[in-house]
Order: sequence, then structure tokens, then C-alpha cells
Amino acid sequence: MDDRLPLTNAQLAFVLQSQRTGLRDTITLRFHAPASRLPAADVRQVLESIVRVNPALSQRIRFSRGEVFQQRMPVDCDFAELREETEHAVSVRAAEAIADFETDLDGPAMSARLIRSPNGDHLVLVFDHALVDEQSLVLVKRQLSAPAPADCGEWERYAAAVTDRVAFETAAGSGPGAGFWADRLAAAGDDFPEVRDKASRSGFVILPSVAIPGDLRGSLFPLVLFSLHRAVRDVAGSKTTSIGYPWGERNGAFADVMGCFMNTVVSLDTTTQAQGAGVAEFLQDWYREIDHADVPFTVLTGLGSAFTGAVTAMLSFTHAKTTSVTIAGTEAVQVLPSHDAVPSTAEFLAAAGVHGDELRLRLLLDETSDDRGAQDLGARWRHRLSETFARSSRPRR
Repeated sequence: MDDRLPLTNAQLAFVLQSQRTGLRDTITLRFHAPASRLPAADVRQVLESIVRVNPALSQRIRFSRGEVFQQRMPVDCDFAELREETEHAVSVRAAEAIADFETDLDGPAMSARLIRSPNGDHLVLVFDHALVDEQSLVLVKRQLSAPAPADCGEWERYAAAVTDRVAFETAAGSGPGAGFWADRLAAAGDDFPEVRDKASRSGFVILPSVAIPGDLRGSLFPLVLFSLHRAVRDVAGSKTTSIGYPWGERNGAFADVMGCFMNTVVSLDTTTQAQGAGVAEFLQDWYREIDHADVPFTVLTGLGSAFTGAVTAMLSFTHAKTTSVTIAGTEAVQVLPSHDAVPSTAEFLAAAGVHGDELRLRLLLDETSDDRGAQDLGARWRHRLSETFARSSRPRR
């Protein structure tokens, strides 16, 4: 069987970005357990099992005679056990592991570091985003509990999932959705940021939480998205803002297959900035965008508009259920990363997580921005959220 497969649209976008910046785009998982509770041998065995049963983790992106493809190249799990005396040293070592992974363009798809300290065991998993999307991390967390036997059919399932996704994207990119986006981007004018030469890594700024009204009408996500648009326009004075976010819809027949099957959807806000105006109009535009969310992101850059693939911000939106994870039979807690990289295709990152009846917010600006800029933007975002929530709640009788 041919061990070469085509790239999905998201994979191609990540590869092009890495070729431009010299860095791989990564996603990470980090866990904390009580000191000396995670046996290194058991953790290694579980991680080796994850690599073995998920063919995406044995893939490499390759170039040959003008073609780019992914190729099966099985390797051993990249695992190491380290020791540090302070929590600061643990954070430094974790950041070094991520940075080393990002610069190794030909390295494995996953790297793991078990960093021990007197205050606990820290497991850091780093993945190549071109091979693993956010939805696949759910599979990883399930598989961490115990080693799983290989059934010898994983490669065929992965190949079928990739083939299915490529066919879906090809049809979506040549269908009526492309015409919708051509018109949508053209109407937005030329108020788009430029793609930067490199990504920048810095620390998240954690903002005060915002209460979610119990009588809120409609979906929460578009209101969060609208509020971020308005906050950016308040601070920057832009007439049009663009925000990208991951769209994880995939063929349900391959929901159990790890890989990179996502798309990035672009949200545009061209509505009026008058006081109290824009929410309903924005939602109408957003629903139309969602109707065409299957058009591949890279197709948008070739539609003749001023859009070159960069957006004002990238937004992550999550619903927290539980942070508890079992790793090789031991209870651990998932920890949010304190640092991340702002990609070259965005000016900053924004994250909103639903925790019960509150919305927890974080911002990540590039390394040239100071904390004051993040705090100013964060204050406007919180203000706009509260304002939008108030207008979107059911009137009291």
C-alpha cells in the first residue's frame, strides 16, 4: 500500500506557515499530579501505545518534485524524564521543550516530557498542529488512561479519513460558497492586517471573569465573538475587523480518528458602530458565514480580495467540563498553558472558556506589546460583553 497521502487544507496552511516562519505551529497538553505519583515506565508505555494506535503521529510532511504530501514514517515515542527543584524551573523547562519542538521542522509529531519537582509531577505533551487538531486532543486524553492494543486497521482508517476530508474540501472550495466569500471579503475593503514574518511567544494576560446571565437568549459564542470585534474597534478605531476561529466539523464516521481535519472560519464585522447598533445585523452576517464555513481557509486567500490570510485576532472558545484526567492509572489535573505563540497570521490571541455560570477570559498579545495594551483591550472586551449580554437577555416582567 502506498504510504503517501495528500494534505488536508488545514495541513497545507500550517505547512506554508512553517516554511515562512521556520517554526512549527503547536498545540499542547499539560497535566499536574502529586509528586512522584506518575511512574515513568507506565507513562512511557501509555504514550508509546498512543503513538502506535494513531497513524497521524507517525506521519511526516514531505516535499518532492514540487509536490507536498504526508508520508508514514513510524518512530519511537519522544519521551524524557526530567527533574527540577522549583516551579519556575519547571515552567522554564516546559517552555524550552516547546521551543525545541517548534524549531525542529523534521521532528516527530509528538513530544512528551515528564518533569518532576518537589511540588508535583508535570507531564507536557506537544503536538504538531499540522497533524493533530484540537478535537483530536479529546482522543488523546481518553487514551492516556491505559495502553490500548493495536487492531492493525488504524492506517486504513486514517487513510480513508484523509481521503474523505480532501474530497469534501475540494467540493466545498469549488462550490457556491467560494462566490459568497469573494463577495463578503470584497465588501470588507482593504482593512486587513498583513501576514508577519514570524510568530511571537509571550504570556497570557488573565482577565476578570464575566457572569453569564441565566436568562440569556440565543447562542453564547456569536455574542462573545461580536463583543471581541467591538472591543477591537473601540481600541484600534478600525472600520472592519476580522477574527478567525477553528471550525471542527468533521465526518462523524471518522470521529475516532486522530488527525488535522479542521478548518479556520473568518468572521467579519462590517456593521455600524453607532451606540446600541449592530448586534442583530452582525448575527445575520454570522449565520450566513456559518452556512459557508466548509469553504477551506486557503481558498479565501485566492479570491482576489485584499485578504492575504491574516486576521486581527484568533479566538478560542471552550466549554470546561472536567479537568481531571487519568494517566496510566493515576489521577491528574489538566493545566492551562501560561504561555503560547501568537501566529504570524494574527495580531493577537483571545480565549474565552465557559466555567459554570461565568466566562473566563485570556488575551495573548505579541511580545512587542506591553501589559497595559492587553489590559486596555481586555477592559473594553469585558465592557462590550456585559453590554451585549444585557441587550440579549430576556426582559423582566
